[in-house]
Amino acid sequence: MAIEKMRLIRLAGSKENIEKILLTTFSSDDLHAELGSHVVNEGNGGVLMVEDSTYADYLNRIDNIYDSLHLGLESNYDGVSEFSIEEIEHQLSLAEKQYEKINEQHISQSTLNKEDIDAMIALRQYNIAALNELTYTAVTFGRLPLSSQSKLNLLEEKGFVYTTLHKNNHYVWIFIVSSKEDQKLTNTLLESLYFEVIPIPKFDEEQLVFDCESALGKIYGFVKHNAEVRKYYKYMALFDETCVITGFVPKAKVKRFKTMFGEMTDVVIQDFPAESEEGLEPPTVLKNGWFARPFELFIDMYGLPHYGDFDPTLYFSITYSILFGIMFGDLGQGMLLVAIGSLLVWKKKMGQLAAVIIRLGLFSMIFGFVYGSFFGEEKVLDFIYTDYLGMAGKPIEVLDSANTQMLLLSAVGIGAFLILSSILLNIINRFRKKDFAEALFSQNGLAGFIFYGTVIAVAVCQMMLGIQALNLITELIMIIPLITILFRVPLKNLMRKISVKPHEGWGGYLTESFFELFEVILSFVTNTMSFLRVGGFVLSHAGMMFVVITLKELVGMYGIVVLIFGNIFVIGLEGLIVGIQTLRLEYYEMFSRYFEGGGKKYVPTTTLNH
Repeated sequence: MAIEKMRLIRLAGSKENIEKILLTTFSSDDLHAELGSHVVNEGNGGVLMVEDSTYADYLNRIDNIYDSLHLGLESNYDGVSEFSIEEIEHQLSLAEKQYEKINEQHISQSTLNKEDIDAMIALRQYNIAALNELTYTAVTFGRLPLSSQSKLNLLEEKGFVYTTLHKNNHYVWIFIVSSKEDQKLTNTLLESLYFEVIPIPKFDEEQLVFDCESALGKIYGFVKHNAEVRKYYKYMALFDETCVITGFVPKAKVKRFKTMFGEMTDVVIQDFPAESEEGLEPPTVLKNGWFARPFELFIDMYGLPHYGDFDPTLYFSITYSILFGIMFGDLGQGMLLVAIGSLLVWKKKMGQLAAVIIRLGLFSMIFGFVYGSFFGEEKVLDFIYTDYLGMAGKPIEVLDSANTQMLLLSAVGIGAFLILSSILLNIINRFRKKDFAEALFSQNGLAGFIFYGTVIAVAVCQMMLGIQALNLITELIMIIPLITILFRVPLKNLMRKISVKPHEGWGGYLTESFFELFEVILSFVTNTMSFLRVGGFVLSHAGMMFVVITLKELVGMYGIVVLIFGNIFVIGLEGLIVGIQTLRLEYYEMFSRYFEGGGKKYVPTTTLNH
């Protein structure tokens, strides 16, 4: 339940050694680098590194060819080979010319079917390039109806020979050789046999691909290396002949980060408190224990806390698990959730969500034991309560209509407690930030806590304990906080020692604030009533399983099938709904009172591939 301590790192080195500095700096995944534009300002005299996209453009051209030809990318830069811009352009032009030929050939063959292609592959046993350069001999390739092949055999003495390349039930694909003088006659004979000509490729595609890959392979490693190095220029700032990189490193990793530059005598690294430079907000790294850590997923979805703020993960993990367990209480189904989550963790799938499922399953088991429910069977655990625990029966009989009102009122009570807890967390956080006005005068501050707490206390006394608690004193305790909330802006101004009078005047302020106060009161009511869904889902879950058990008993010998599929349906459908509704309660009824989010995510700059 904490945010990891960070240190601001400022690394300075010689401008002449930029590449080595970058390679060393970003070979670690500890540094959250800040853009140079966040560091340079008019007062410090720094300038930004000129962005050079030349190598990135070259890399894009190479990648486009590799992707189109489905070639394997291998960067084998040795750190020694150097190529000038002219040499890179020359090799790229060669490769692109080969690629254009391949592309043209693909377009010309786009109307061919699979068997045409198979026959063309068989044709490659001959030297295709040589076939296109014959002076006295004509070659033809195409397909002939199978019924015409016998006639073709009778005409071979006319001055041509042919070779069968491929055959199916309807056609035969052939390769015909004749002299240039006899080509016209040969073509006429073939037309009479319904021969369909397929153009012979102008180039050997495999050779073209090989040539293309060879041309690119010479420069690929060098180009990629330089493109990768230059994409980190945006994190550098220049001060005369010194290049500076600024960023944040977790406090526990600062020493390790500094040791990476041990042999580089021209590099100086300083570290400062994370919040020491105005305008640079430190990133947030949540730091939680075993139970709460997987729930960081939901905090990240809502928005991380600012560095140094309150981390709500532990509070969220406990309240979310309890609410889910209450609404989805079943010992058997909880065990199944634990098993599913454990399997997903073992298979390394779904990551944090799988770990969350395990924890929710554990709480489902706890409340399932309280309800006495095991895969929907409400009596199967009764012997544990009577024989081993010495109880008269299970603690809560959910399906007993006499308990319905108690369940719903308990749900409202849980909601009231969680709302008060959320307001109390906000008060503590505001005092920590020295935002005393918000801590004291807002609806989520001390004024709101007193008002709402008094209303709940009076309601409990009168409705559940039969005590007449509504009197002049309690009415004043409720009215005074409301007046405080109504005048919260003038009171804030008073604390800040500025003009108490609102800028829009008293008339406009009171009119607007009155409606806002009405909305505050209404939100307390609606937020509290939202927790009725907790009791509603307890009843809904028990009701759905009651239907499954009833169907099981009706179908006799097939009851086990109904029980299995019924449980699968309930776990899949209601488990998802309960998970979403619990998340809604956390985000809308609780987070909105004590948590703002908006923090900056800790994103270490990715390691260079070199």
